[in-house]
Amino acid sequence: MTINAPSVQLSAATRPQARPPRRQIRNAPAARYDPYLVVHKGLRALMADTLQRVGRMDPRDDEDTAQALAQLREAVSLAESHLHHEDLFLHPAMEARAPGSTEGVAADHAAHRAALAGLLDGCASVERSAGDARACAALALYRRLARFVAEDFVHMHAEETENNAVLWATHSDEELRAIVERLVASIPPAKNAAFARWMVASSSPSERAEMLRGARRTMPAGAFDAMLAALVQALTAKDRVKLEAALA
Repeated sequence: MTINAPSVQLSAATRPQARPPRRQIRNAPAARYDPYLVVHKGLRALMADTLQRVGRMDPRDDEDTAQALAQLREAVSLAESHLHHEDLFLHPAMEARAPGSTEGVAADHAAHRAALAGLLDGCASVERSAGDARACAALALYRRLARFVAEDFVHMHAEETENNAVLWATHSDEELRAIVERLVASIPPAKNAAFARWMVASSSPSERAEMLRGARRTMPAGAFDAMLAALVQALTAKDRVKLEAALA
């Protein structure tokens, strides 16, 4: 039986908005500190994994559905937090030295918040329905999530090129590291651990080691050791060996 899901109508707030071109970089200067790199790798991995999880969800299996929706809700929560962190720390730094430089990305953030709210509504629609109606709601949710992931990936690329162009022109690496340290310090431990799980698993060995060396400098030894023990479980044996050598 073929099930036709209802079409999803996006409001004006959730449609991608055209914006004037801003300064971009084609390749990051190798020596510059990139405040977006590792967290965006983690978010891309989370979104891609969640999209696949929702796509293979069995809407006629209550347990499987509950687990898939729980992962999607965590992804929404982390995405909302990430938007908040950028609004609170990175955008003010840009505006302080390059007024008007965040206008386009701020509009993107508003559209993303509306889209994330729509994803939560979609989760609730799946939970409220049953049988063929739940299958239709699940497919509509999957398509809505796919649209969001596609637009979010484009948005993150813009931040890594346009925003970094502004930040590198107006701030030193030391200033950018200090901004990110304040940002990370503002995140509650449980949410920080959720971010770290995806960031560590999706980063290159050198990026992973640099991130964890920074965490070790700012965390109590016991807390860092406990976090590290949990994070390495997601790594291959070869990557664990590389990380142990880098942290020795």
